[in-house]
Amino acid sequence: MSEQLKEIVNSPILWIITVIMLGILVSLATIYLVKTIRVSKKMGITNEQLKIAVTTSCFASIGPSVVVMVGMVSLLIIVGAPTALMRLSVVGNVGFETMCAGLAADMFGTTASAQNMTPEIFQTTVFIMAVGCIGYMIIPPLFCNSFEKILEKINGNGKNIKRATALSVAAILGCYAYVQAPFIVSFDRSTVAVVIGFVVMFILQKIQKKTQIKWLLEWGLLIAMFSGMIVAAIV
Repeated sequence: MSEQLKEIVNSPILWIITVIMLGILVSLATIYLVKTIRVSKKMGITNEQLKIAVTTSCFASIGPSVVVMVGMVSLLIIVGAPTALMRLSVVGNVGFETMCAGLAADMFGTTASAQNMTPEIFQTTVFIMAVGCIGYMIIPPLFCNSFEKILEKINGNGKNIKRATALSVAAILGCYAYVQAPFIVSFDRSTVAVVIGFVVMFILQKIQKKTQIKWLLEWGLLIAMFSGMIVAAIV
């Protein structure tokens, strides 16, 4: 990476933008957390249930955060610290960000690496990253209210909750299936990690239902994810 490019990717302007983005992110998370706690009280959710939910979320975020941290190292080498920090803090999808860098490099007839990176490739990379996320910001505010109305019609204004529940579960399973399918059909270490994680989580859920051990609710997902990663690394 040339000295000129180093000055661009680590420029004060990019650091300022990154700090502002992180500040907005932390503020939104705090606002949502406070509102969630207030609404949970009105819904009759106990402090114990709320505590389990928060603790489970915290522990469950460790596994994905480790993956993002490892991916940030490779992305940092290509696009610099402020851009890597900003993108992975907001989006958190290492695959998407590296793909953007690869697409930008392909446009200039080269590959995405620190040695091949130029100011033009860097600018194109950041542009693709930004444009690729526009849908995330447009679709929710435009269509969330419509989705809620459709859901109310499906469950018959509260008369058929099971139908809406089945639809929600199917949507969640569809999202996870879409994400996991490429790793399952690849028949490599990724497949091993997915299968082991599924088996471990299934067993832990069965144990938790029989024993009612509370810490399994908090640590189950983390144990399953690390079990899959460890076995895949050994294999």
